Amino acid sequence: MNWALWVSFAAISAVNIVTPGPANLNTVRRAMQLGLTQVAPTIVGNALGLAVGGVVCAAGITSFLMKSGLLWSVFQWVGVVYLAWLGVKLMIRRETLSLNSQADAAVPARALFSEAFLLAATNPKALLFYMALFPQVLNPEQALASQAGILILTYCGLSILSLTTYSALAHVFRSRFMTQKRYDGFRQISGVILIAFAAKLLLNMQ
Repeated sequence: MNWALWVSFAAISAVNIVTPGPANLNTVRRAMQLGLTQVAPTIVGNALGLAVGGVVCAAGITSFLMKSGLLWSVFQWVGVVYLAWLGVKLMIRRETLSLNSQADAAVPARALFSEAFLLAATNPKALLFYMALFPQVLNPEQALASQAGILILTYCGLSILSLTTYSALAHVFRSRFMTQKRYDGFRQISGVILIAFAAKLLLNMQ
């Protein structure tokens, strides 16, 4: 692999990752609700969801899906519906702001993991990002599997670093300024933003 291209891939990925989006928003919300130590399953779930997307792209499955208009439309609709459902849930379901370890245990790690995994795995934007950059970086004269593995690990590692940083900042804000009322307001705003993301994806499908 051309390491200059890898550096370019890492830099572009970092910019894409730190840009506010559904994964960052969901992680910040959970960090504010539960604290830094309890949000690890969310971060891991997001990274594994991105890894699955990367493997799918590297295997060429996504190219097949895009050639099949029906299958690609179904995949896009899954992403739109999940984002919209998560946004509506944030707006109508009440969550208690946990400020002690006993309350933190109220949200199972499995639920945090699956929520983040599905959010990452059903986001067509991540797949399209992989598809746009993989052909520019991969060298067909070298082993593609190892190259793709390096790129996927790079992207997921940067995502973990970004989400951990977001979570740490959210934890500091939570411990100093957050109240139940402010958290409820943050959830409402988060729900609106996620629904807006879903609407944007829907418009891009037209």
